[in-house]
Amino acid sequence: MLTTVSNMIGKTQSLQPILFKKMMIKSEKHIALEKENINAINVFPIPDGDTGSNIYYTLQAIVKEVAEISEGNGDKIFHAISKGSFVGAKGNSGVIYSQFLIGVVEHLDKALSITPITFTEALKEGTEFAYESVLNPTEGTILTVMKAVTDKAVDLITENPAIDWIEYINELVDASNITLKLTKEMLDVLKEANVVDAGAKGFVHILESWRDIIVDSE
Repeated sequence: MLTTVSNMIGKTQSLQPILFKKMMIKSEKHIALEKENINAINVFPIPDGDTGSNIYYTLQAIVKEVAEISEGNGDKIFHAISKGSFVGAKGNSGVIYSQFLIGVVEHLDKALSITPITFTEALKEGTEFAYESVLNPTEGTILTVMKAVTDKAVDLITENPAIDWIEYINELVDASNITLKLTKEMLDVLKEANVVDAGAKGFVHILESWRDIIVDSE
């Protein structure tokens, strides 16, 4: 396992756990700005216009937990994220995202270092958790984007195990946006409404938030 650490995250193979506190906070702020846009395209599975709000409420609960974690207690951050995800999940997309996140952080909490390699394994576990949380998983939704991001991560690590974090996370964001656009063609209800999946859009914004924190920490 790679454990090299430098002052430049772009060349760093291991992230500090406390960085995930910033990622959760950034996600909440990003979704706060986008939640009405997400609500406006919510036509599946029920056109009740609350997907963005539910993802936001889920993130609020997570941020409430991580806010209590100080810089010196970074080893507790993943437990806080998991707890907030479990108690705060709202709505269909909120539950799916919370299960995804629980899978991710449970894997990272056991890892000796947070490298693109270990993060890829965490994404695999999170995606499995997400699919298992749905009785009848439907493609063309948030699940599809999660799987596409995970598959891309596996490809990147296979091609270059020493890939740096910035290249890695940028590639994952690109993959998420490409797959988001494809959701419109995967479900008839989305195609008829000429919209992408609302939950998937929310997940892309969250991943973009994670990318921003990693890049800004360079």
